[in-house]
Amino acid sequence: MLVAGWLVIFAGVVGVIPSSIWLNMVMYAVTLFGFMLGMVGAMSHIRTNLRKHREEQGELYDDYDEPGK
Repeated sequence: MLVAGWLVIFAGVVGVIPSSIWLNMVMYAVTLFGFMLGMVGAMSHIRTNLRKHREEQGELYDDYDEPGK
């Protein structure tokens, strides 16, 4: 979504497609949503890898326990 939004905006700036305010607003929203979706995906991937690493090392603790106990 992020790349598609950029490509359509770029095509509008270059003049390949006619640029209108509504198209620009929709493509900005698509780009923003694609960025947020990518960030959520990256954060969940990092969280999964951290949890997997902690399970392998035996360092997994409950969310309510303090890590130093």
